[in-house]
Amino acid sequence: MASSVLHAGSALICLAWIALILVAGRGRTALVLALACLAAGAWAASVALWPAEPLSGAAAVLEVLRSAVWCGVLLWLARRGGGSWPAALMRRFTVAVAVLTALALAALLPGAAALPTLGSPGLLARLGLALLVLVAAENLWRNAEEGARWHVVLPCIALGLLSGFDVLLHADAALSRAYSPALLDARAAVTAAALPLLVIAAVRDRRWRRDPPVSRLAVFHGATLILAGTFLLGVGAAGEALRHLGADWSRAAQASLLAFGVMALALAAGSRSMRSRLRARVVDHFFTARFDYRREWMRCIATLSGTAEDPHRRAVIAIADPVDSPAGALLLRDAGEERLHWAGSWNLPERSLDIALDHPLLAALGAGERIATEVPQDLQAAFGRLWLAVPLHHAEGLMGVVLLAPPRAGFALGGEVFDLLRAIGREVAMFLAERRAAERLRDQRGLQDYARRFAFVAHDVKTVAHQLSLVHANAAHHMEDPEFRADLLTTVGAAAARIATLVARLRHPEAEEEAARVAPLERLKAITAELGHAVEIRDEGTAQCRLPIAPARFDAALRHLLDNAAEASPPDAPVRVTLWQEQGRQEQARLILDITDRGPGMSAEFVRDTLFRPLVSGHPDGNGIGAWQARDLLRGAGGDLSVISAPGAGTTMRITLPCEPRPDAPQPSAQAQVMAA
Repeated sequence: MASSVLHAGSALICLAWIALILVAGRGRTALVLALACLAAGAWAASVALWPAEPLSGAAAVLEVLRSAVWCGVLLWLARRGGGSWPAALMRRFTVAVAVLTALALAALLPGAAALPTLGSPGLLARLGLALLVLVAAENLWRNAEEGARWHVVLPCIALGLLSGFDVLLHADAALSRAYSPALLDARAAVTAAALPLLVIAAVRDRRWRRDPPVSRLAVFHGATLILAGTFLLGVGAAGEALRHLGADWSRAAQASLLAFGVMALALAAGSRSMRSRLRARVVDHFFTARFDYRREWMRCIATLSGTAEDPHRRAVIAIADPVDSPAGALLLRDAGEERLHWAGSWNLPERSLDIALDHPLLAALGAGERIATEVPQDLQAAFGRLWLAVPLHHAEGLMGVVLLAPPRAGFALGGEVFDLLRAIGREVAMFLAERRAAERLRDQRGLQDYARRFAFVAHDVKTVAHQLSLVHANAAHHMEDPEFRADLLTTVGAAAARIATLVARLRHPEAEEEAARVAPLERLKAITAELGHAVEIRDEGTAQCRLPIAPARFDAALRHLLDNAAEASPPDAPVRVTLWQEQGRQEQARLILDITDRGPGMSAEFVRDTLFRPLVSGHPDGNGIGAWQARDLLRGAGGDLSVISAPGAGTTMRITLPCEPRPDAPQPSAQAQVMAA
């Protein structure tokens, strides 16, 4: 009695929802949603009339027709929401619904087994219909764009929920071999509570303006779910047939079949070949376009921008993925060359080979606008069986060729495939061209850096050569003087050591970057002792200061500036060098070192336009390297070089460098010292 009242109430509520849909909705969508409510109401009314037979007779027939109508409603919404769906999609779903409906109705004929076992045709057909409605609802929701999903989500939830409840009911019956009365009665309440969502969907439909696209990924997963469910149902049916044989080993056979079925599904899911066959034989038939171009383009970009593989291997993978090829090889042509050579392989052997421009492969590719479907035998002998040759063409012409192995599953070629491969080939060619340009730029920067170091070394060698020339000129007059001979040996030894240091800097520039802390006053005294000109040094408390610069760099900068100051000053006018510390803006002490000469000075225009320009000098025999190198060395250590000069007033070259204190050094008083080199 309670079941009859519950289903009768559900039928009346369904009639009320039908009326609201017809009033609130508009167009054919309202009629289709009302049809879904009508099917549910008719089923509930039949159960209310015959509560003792909710799974047989008229109630069972209407239940089967109800599921078929729901599936048809979802397919209609999918067809409307995805106008690009081909007719093949609708035919396949329609055939599946018709077959399962016929099987379910045939199982209701007199004399059919009513026992709810996993192998009974009636239960399998009803369960299949419920699964089909569930898959259709899931696909419809996934296929919708964000804007259109708002219109279809409610029918998907309502009909999917009701079908999911039916799956639970029939699965529970198959396991317990009896239908649960509680679940049977609960269907009426769930139906009455879920169908109001269709009323809201009918109201929302008035604002439906755009059709949602079809998602290839959703179709793939939906097809996989259907095939997996069909396979498991087949395994269950075979196990049920074995159980009816009555053998002692029937239970073990059932368990074994189930285990083998799960293992087979796991192997199929993990096999790329099986996924390729499923995509080629099932998924592709649901779409008019062969590829999801957005997905293919995003995958190409992700492959080329990755770092897991070598760039040449990534180029091959980007070409191979769209046609499901498992291997390939890359042939490239360097700039200025006319031959293609092997550059990389993916799952193919490495081969050192070259092909000339008159090779049959290049003739088949034309100017890079054709895909070669027949690869010459010499290349197949080198790499194994090959399937396609895809040109890499960009603005400068044919850059290379990608040779692809046959796909994992049968892959039909056509104009759409060739267009996609040509487009991706151009993208890969630009990717390789950009990498090649970046490598050339890196090499040029390396050469420029070497040339800069060579210019520095050449300038220093010139200074050493000048010192040796002076020694050689004085040797004829003072060779008999023992003190001169001692100075001569010292000068020559220092010159040899300095040249060896310069050569080491040229060969191993990283040696200059050794972490060191220079005592500026000590280095200054050592350098002025070799200068050959009087230098007056005034230190105003820098004994605690240590400079974070390599000694060779500091010495080179000081030598350039002191040589220039000595050359600009009169012979009897010493060069003044003043050192002191100042606090920076962030409490960072800095050393200030002024080198002042009494020369003619420089104009502001000369300092701005000429002084720090490389290879431009104001002296006839100069090469314009000294001041530029000194500033470059100091800036590399976090310092700088500035100029204070005016015509007729001499020049002050001011060195600024970070100063790190040495706590263990005593604080000296200001002192002045005059040294004659």
